[in-house]
Amino acid sequence: MKKAVKISVIIVAVTAALFAITVGAFFLLIEPNVNVLNSPDLDAELLTSYERTVKIMDVNGDVLDDALYGNDKVYARIDDLKDYTVNAFIAIEDKRFYSHSGIDYKRIASAMWSNVVSGSFREGASTITQQLIKNTHLSNEKTIKRKLNEMRLARALERQYSKRQILENYFNILYFGSGIHGLGTASRVMFDRSASDLTLAQSAVLASIINNPTKYSPYQNVENLNKRKELVLRQMLDQGYIDENEYRNALTEEIEFRKNKKNQFIDGVIKNACKVLNISEKELFGNNRTLYTDYDPKIVRSAQKAVSEADGINGFVRVLVLDNLTGGIVCDETNKSGYIDLRRSPASAIKPFIAYAPALENGMTALSQIDDAPMEFDGYAPKNYKNIYRGYISLKDCLKYSSNIAAVKLVHDIGIDKCAETAAAFGLPFENDDKNLAAALGGMSKGVTLTELANAYRTLANGGTYSDTYYLRAVRASSANTAEYSVVNNNKSAVNDDTAYLLTDMLSECAHSGTAKRLGKYRYIAAKTGTNGDKHGNKDCYCIAYTPKYTVAVWFGADEQLLDNGVTGASCCKIICKLCDDGVIGTDESFKMPDSVAYYDIDGEELNTSHEVYLADPLLPQRYRKRVLLSKRFLPVRKNIDIIDYFDKFIWGYYDNE
Repeated sequence: MKKAVKISVIIVAVTAALFAITVGAFFLLIEPNVNVLNSPDLDAELLTSYERTVKIMDVNGDVLDDALYGNDKVYARIDDLKDYTVNAFIAIEDKRFYSHSGIDYKRIASAMWSNVVSGSFREGASTITQQLIKNTHLSNEKTIKRKLNEMRLARALERQYSKRQILENYFNILYFGSGIHGLGTASRVMFDRSASDLTLAQSAVLASIINNPTKYSPYQNVENLNKRKELVLRQMLDQGYIDENEYRNALTEEIEFRKNKKNQFIDGVIKNACKVLNISEKELFGNNRTLYTDYDPKIVRSAQKAVSEADGINGFVRVLVLDNLTGGIVCDETNKSGYIDLRRSPASAIKPFIAYAPALENGMTALSQIDDAPMEFDGYAPKNYKNIYRGYISLKDCLKYSSNIAAVKLVHDIGIDKCAETAAAFGLPFENDDKNLAAALGGMSKGVTLTELANAYRTLANGGTYSDTYYLRAVRASSANTAEYSVVNNNKSAVNDDTAYLLTDMLSECAHSGTAKRLGKYRYIAAKTGTNGDKHGNKDCYCIAYTPKYTVAVWFGADEQLLDNGVTGASCCKIICKLCDDGVIGTDESFKMPDSVAYYDIDGEELNTSHEVYLADPLLPQRYRKRVLLSKRFLPVRKNIDIIDYFDKFIWGYYDNE
């Protein structure tokens, strides 16, 4: 008996000693000041993202989409979050977060017992601090060494950082599936709102997803997600974070999820910033830079709604809005994820720059006549849309009806080199292979971007003065007293202001009774459409319109298959109508007429019979007169120039002052 007792005492003593040694070894291995396992040390660069942020400001000086940091993430600051958002994650992930020092030993013991009983390793015990360490410092391998390293670094983290700092960094490394990293990004992508504006139910949803982004995906497994959301809310209620009324309201709140779509404008700003600063994207997210833009939320909201309502477009949709005065991009919305600024055929949208601007600069008038009839040009035989030909019509009507014959004839008569040079002055690039008559109809080897095309029309709105357009107005680093970069206007003349105004007048006619006539109900707007395709379908459709304040370019483009034949340049007008109806692009202000143009009377009878433009003789009866807008540089002569008109000086002075 005594021997048995003695053996039992020995066993207990040995067991206790082994337990003490094991516990001692355990605490030695996870002691931050000891590094037995040669584990990595705590690295602040891997934890904090403040030095990798940018802040983007809109035209009103408000922050756009919070602060951004690397890989298109949106930064969420702990001080901006609602208490219930923070508590949703704590309740379900680490309810003793505020009381432990990095490791929850009670939870470890509970998890071990649960796993022993179940015969599996289905329950983990990682704290929020451990999760942060694992996702920033360690791999995902399931080994004892990695787990011990995780615990050691978690304890080190708790000694050096406050609980709120740990939470902030934790929120910004969470993975929500579908390539979405960080609470701020998830809020923006899934709910189109800042993390600071999340509802209780939305917070519970996001806290649910991180447990298993596939199992609880809002796009694939909504039923699983709803059950997990109820569990999160129940835990919040049981732990005293919310009351019964908040719990029930959150359970019944209807939640809508947006599809994952990158922000076209933000991508454009980041690319613009890297280019002008001549740095990489990684370098950009340093020095806590602030990026200033002309982004206009009112215009953007209108464009977003218009894009969402675009029916039957089985391809790309893009809406670009430029501030005419500054060249700033105030809106860039698409229906796709990822930055889109493709080079495509501009189709008939290029005609004002390659055909009509050179014609006006070459002395022709808006009333100059062209025979709109089938013809061949050195073996090239263009055709009009639906084979409709109108005989002798004015340049203004040729542009209004988008006559292919007229555009090619103008380029043929003036010369492709001169025409390409004029178009290039508007910022439209031409390759040597593009210098042929097909270029009059948008036939180009590489094409143009929508940004280039929109800026060409903006040049007309600015009286023929060209300058670059931009996403980024200025950059300021947090440590700098002055701007690191500010945009510089590179104004240069593309055409004279008389040509620009006459083209604007012609394009206003196009908007009121031509191919863009859906815009006709708006008072001061000029526009041109373009459609690139064949009998099988269309590849590109455009409508570019401008008011004195803004230029709006809309493009529908084929993606994997051709657009439907029913989708044309005229279809793009609907989106511009939405912006006009919302009153965000200003159609009530008139275009300012320069001193280089004026209204004159021409001989309407001669125009009808000989198809030539003459100024009206002083004695020509009123019924034969036609009042038109002309450039003072290229005034037509009178037909009967041998008649000395005693009243010439008086009459010309009268018209000049009108």
